[in-house]
Amino acid sequence: MAADIRYNWELDVPVAPGETIREILEDRGITQTDFAVRLGKSEKFVSQLVNGKASLTHETAIELERVLGVPSSFWNAAEAQYRDILARREQDEELAGQAEWAGSFPLREMAARGWIAQEAGPGDVLSFFGVSSVEAYDEYWSSPRRLAARMSTAYTASTPAIAAWLRAGEVAAEAVPTDPYNEAAFRRVLNDLRATSRLPVEQWQAALREACAGVGVAVVFIPDLPKTRCHAVSWWATRSRAVVVLGLRYKAGDQVWFSFYHEAGHLLLDDRRHAELCAPDADRAAETRADQFAADMLIPPDDYAALRAAGRPTKATVQAFAESIGIAPGIVVGRLQRDGVIPYKQMNDLKVTLRWAPEPEVYTPEETAEFMLNNAVTAAEYDDALAEIRALGIDPDTLVCQPRPES
Repeated sequence: MAADIRYNWELDVPVAPGETIREILEDRGITQTDFAVRLGKSEKFVSQLVNGKASLTHETAIELERVLGVPSSFWNAAEAQYRDILARREQDEELAGQAEWAGSFPLREMAARGWIAQEAGPGDVLSFFGVSSVEAYDEYWSSPRRLAARMSTAYTASTPAIAAWLRAGEVAAEAVPTDPYNEAAFRRVLNDLRATSRLPVEQWQAALREACAGVGVAVVFIPDLPKTRCHAVSWWATRSRAVVVLGLRYKAGDQVWFSFYHEAGHLLLDDRRHAELCAPDADRAAETRADQFAADMLIPPDDYAALRAAGRPTKATVQAFAESIGIAPGIVVGRLQRDGVIPYKQMNDLKVTLRWAPEPEVYTPEETAEFMLNNAVTAAEYDDALAEIRALGIDPDTLVCQPRPES
């Protein structure tokens, strides 16, 4: 009986629901003329419906359920999927002509970073940018973008590569929870962060992100793309949330720190909540102002003047000076090199060379708990870890870990 049939519609080819109607009519020996009378429709409409030329509405689906005993939900799903497949095929045909546009992006490098699939086509690139069409992409990325970019003039920039790098920064920043922006607190954070520059990179990177998120600034680190010229950028996502994206210019720690404070300067000093992404020389005054802000925040002007007045610095004096003002010696070296006080080839051993690490492994809560217990050195640390683990709802008896230390 028709009532006992379980209908499903799961196809990847455009088969109109009318084909199913035709099959049912043939199986039951019902002519289209009789079917039109029973359905209360004209023969012309029935012919168009059977041949996929007429859309199957929700009302018609209910009527088909009454006449044929096939649930309206089946007809609605069949019609929706049929139209979806047709629309996708039509768009795929249109996008086939956009292969050259998609090829203007550094697809291989984007895939290597996991931003897109290995064999990405135009549709995949549109999905990455979160736009529906090439026209929408052009309009969105040519409109004012509320961005302030720190760019290198060493070589010609590729606009598609810049757009891809910025989009990756947008996506990463969206995943960073932040408190509402607080300018006074941000200024305090900038002063406090100087000291973290002396820590190992994995420590200062985490400290920088956490501290800035607490005052309304999402900081993310995005691997550079070839020919972007863009290694740092900032913008206002909303009036209460800012974003700073950092790359690894020259893979040097001092450059990353300078770029971070440069972008902080834009957020604090410029009217950038509606500014456009500019070429390097489009607003030299703003760039110079941000450069000076970064230089003075990292090395107080009076301290720097005293260092310069003491004569040509040696490696020992640079190290002592950096320790006295609480920053990494490589930052002092970078400043002296930029100002022409020492050659660019001198004292580079005081700089920290950075590289992009592999994606961190993802651990289960139980694995993290075991790590905490196994790395506890004292009984007090072990007890603190146990308390935290129990607070997470994890039973310590189910874990594989060392015995509690005796001291």
